[in-house]
Amino acid sequence: MRMKSKPLGEKIKPSTWRNWLGQWAELLQSGMPALDALALSSELQHAHSQAELLRLGLSRTSRFLQEGQSLQTAFRASFTKIPMHLEIALVCAQASGDLGTALQTQLDRWKITSDGQDALGKSLVYPLLVLTLAVACWVLLHQVSAPHFTQTTASSRNAIKWSDALLIAGVFLLLFAGYCRMRQHKAKPELQALLPHNAWLSSNFYHVIACELHAGLDLMHCLRHRTLPSTKWLGVLQLSTGTLLSLNSLMHRIQQQLKQGMSLGQSMSVAGAPGFLVRQSQLAEQTGNLAYCFFLAAKVYEMQARETQQRLQSTLPTIALAIAALTLALAYQFTLAPLYDNLTGLQ
Repeated sequence: MRMKSKPLGEKIKPSTWRNWLGQWAELLQSGMPALDALALSSELQHAHSQAELLRLGLSRTSRFLQEGQSLQTAFRASFTKIPMHLEIALVCAQASGDLGTALQTQLDRWKITSDGQDALGKSLVYPLLVLTLAVACWVLLHQVSAPHFTQTTASSRNAIKWSDALLIAGVFLLLFAGYCRMRQHKAKPELQALLPHNAWLSSNFYHVIACELHAGLDLMHCLRHRTLPSTKWLGVLQLSTGTLLSLNSLMHRIQQQLKQGMSLGQSMSVAGAPGFLVRQSQLAEQTGNLAYCFFLAAKVYEMQARETQQRLQSTLPTIALAIAALTLALAYQFTLAPLYDNLTGLQ
């Protein structure tokens, strides 16, 4: 049975996509025609495997464009699956006619999101390293070395059991204390989040709607059901998927209320949208700038994501060090100290 190969677009790394997207956007903003800029940006790619894959896809795209296909159709036919930010840029460009600006806007957004997630990942390296070393020391002293010396004393076995129980209880207490510390500075109920991934996803969701509205697309079209890439990092795919389902459900309820003749502010209020979004939508209806309403929502959730990341970055190292200290203290108290007493007694 032959295994299904990945689409060409998924074989290309996000960093390669971003580098090329920046070059193409810059060439377009300099006044170069889209097809010429596409060909030149393909030639500017460095010689490596990722660049070869990208060149292959771009050459196919150029051929489809020369045959009269639209940008969206050409890219989808060439790569099968393209990054969400590129797809949104092509949709907005088709409505506004300004491809260079649309690409640059989505590229800037992509970099902001990517840099935020990379910063969170790097901040977790130190706590995970500390916990790994602490667990390794515990296993070595408590579960590997100690049993060879405790066969003659029943009290040592009881001490080991007590140390296991105390360590588990201490870890749970420290984790609970860290959770309480992260919840000290509570935001509004609709913005509370333990992990920043959901806030980033919400921010991207509203940013896409804002960009499409700013490009001139119809509001009902912008509120359609959409699929955004959910993060698979640290096993939070299910959380992000649930957030996306909740956002799509909210947009569907708003659509239903709009079809009944309600205003946008009333529709959001009845659908259960966040309070700040309801207030901003009422102001946007008076000014006629609906896109700004959703840009504000994206910014609010971006700020929430950054605040949550800062709390994680300040809390997790402290918890990791506390767990490591507790582990080593219990290992000494219930493993090294009894061994030392036994050796002293033998002497």
